[in-house]
Amino acid sequence: MKHLRLIALSLAYSLSPIANNLFAEQITMDLSTATDLKGNPISYSKSYGEGYYDLTDVWEQTYNDVDSCRQILVNDGVFRLSHLPSEMSYGGFSWEGFTLSTVSQDTACVFGCVANGGLAGVRTPYIIGYYSEWVSASQGYSSNIIDFNGEYYPEYVYICQNSNTMEGITHGVFNSRPFTQEDTLTLIIQALDSNMQPTATILYYLAVSGQKNNSWVKVPLIELGKTSCLSFSMQTTEIGEFGSNTPLYFALDGLTINTEMS
Repeated sequence: MKHLRLIALSLAYSLSPIANNLFAEQITMDLSTATDLKGNPISYSKSYGEGYYDLTDVWEQTYNDVDSCRQILVNDGVFRLSHLPSEMSYGGFSWEGFTLSTVSQDTACVFGCVANGGLAGVRTPYIIGYYSEWVSASQGYSSNIIDFNGEYYPEYVYICQNSNTMEGITHGVFNSRPFTQEDTLTLIIQALDSNMQPTATILYYLAVSGQKNNSWVKVPLIELGKTSCLSFSMQTTEIGEFGSNTPLYFALDGLTINTEMS
């Protein structure tokens, strides 16, 4: 009887990883479920709007700094994207954090990506992140935060070059010059603890050694471990007197997390 009990225990332990995987839940961000904090569905502007940049095919509340627009909720709040953490749009001329876009023309638009649409194809929704160095420095952590409604294991995310950023590193825009072989543009993805301090970091190069991201690229996130918060920030070697000259925008889609380690 003792031997039978030992065999049973051994079998139970050997099956436990399988049992855990059976109860694991993988969740992929579904942008069709996106709402503001009041539950209003994300709607896309059909006209220029009142902001500095053309808002056509972009979340129509991108320049709205009211409380209900401070986060974008996705998958019923499983994902919570920061928007305008500075709480100021300066009359509709400024924004930072994340917004949603369906822009399908790669014409150096700050709301576009070089793939002309999300993972599902041209004109499908995707996320545009604008990393503000000033806001990040003032609040002590990145302007671009994605909170979860609990602790999960991030598995992967798809990243694509922003249209305006591509124009900047290729031909130069405003006060930015074209990149050389020595320049790099880095997306820094970090897991944060409850004090907004990084616990693990992954680097993805949007431009390095003369090569530039020009499509959706799957970036593994397994090394970040279990977390309830992701931070996205950017770093460029093209720096001027007042900070980065390179436009600090990027596109994101397909963020996937799991309740168990895959």
